[in-house]
Amino acid sequence: MIINSRITPEQRAFAETNNHQSTKPATGSRQFWRRMWLGLGGLAAATAVLFGVVAFGGTAHGQVNPLQIIPLAQGFSAKRHVNLRAQGPSDVLQSLLVFQPGGDTGWHIHPGPVVVVVNTGVLTEFKTNGCKVVHPAGSVFFETANEVHRALNQTAEVAEVYATFISPAGMQPLIPVPDPHPGSCRQDSDDHDDDR
Repeated sequence: MIINSRITPEQRAFAETNNHQSTKPATGSRQFWRRMWLGLGGLAAATAVLFGVVAFGGTAHGQVNPLQIIPLAQGFSAKRHVNLRAQGPSDVLQSLLVFQPGGDTGWHIHPGPVVVVVNTGVLTEFKTNGCKVVHPAGSVFFETANEVHRALNQTAEVAEVYATFISPAGMQPLIPVPDPHPGSCRQDSDDHDDDR
């Protein structure tokens, strides 16, 4: 370390003979340009690696598929005709509903169609005709606009349900209604729409 800012010619000659770098690089020399290009090449390589890590999800070893479909819940429905019509501007809400044992939606309607996938557990749906439908894990059911019904977890296990609500813009996806006091179960034609 040099404390005095004045360098004598002897100190400069000593530094050059002992391979110490001078305070100012010789910009015209081959060594300077070689170091500069190597430095720029190293910077470019580091930038490329960093870009690969950021752009491809943390790995520079291989390319990630540009589209990933990550299933949250999947089920099956045997219905041949499903009506998911919505008129006018719509709000779409995808949500996870977690029903603890005894969890109950109460009687309600939806202002638009709903697609429900039972991911885990069992959900029981009560209808105004007095009938109930049990939906086990892996099943899918559809609810039409303004259909009065109620969903309940009657088991000792938690039930997880994924629902997609398609509602007229600005409306709540679930609207409570008074108890319709359903009578004894009678099968309506609506319960057999699988064959239509």
